[in-house]
Amino acid sequence: MKQLLTNPRNILAIAAYVCLTAAIFAVGIGIGYHNGKGLMTMQASVTATGIPDGTPAPAASETPPRYRVILEDGELRLYLDENGASRLISNNEISEASFPASDVAELKEGIHFDTLSDALALMENFLS
Repeated sequence: MKQLLTNPRNILAIAAYVCLTAAIFAVGIGIGYHNGKGLMTMQASVTATGIPDGTPAPAASETPPRYRVILEDGELRLYLDENGASRLISNNEISEASFPASDVAELKEGIHFDTLSDALALMENFLS
């Protein structure tokens, strides 16, 4: 680790990465403020159930959306499964040889999540 931080080229690369990340974040915030005239553009009242007023209640036959991360054809894919239909959200190539066989077997079976953030967190773990 010490060698990594003593090489001037590595320090320059790390500094450039950090600065670029901060610049992209700042531009995104600036665009958000400019387009929306602030972070919150409209107020909404929420009922005791957590559903905003005026939002139609889901039909009894609808199933809540679930997210599925699965390894297919050398790609890590994220699907939205809702009301019997499946929609591909994201796919990224990965090398199966880089991961333990037990993890690869579990991914090939598919891992289900109730929230998109949980599914994205798992994908980030495998893609980074």
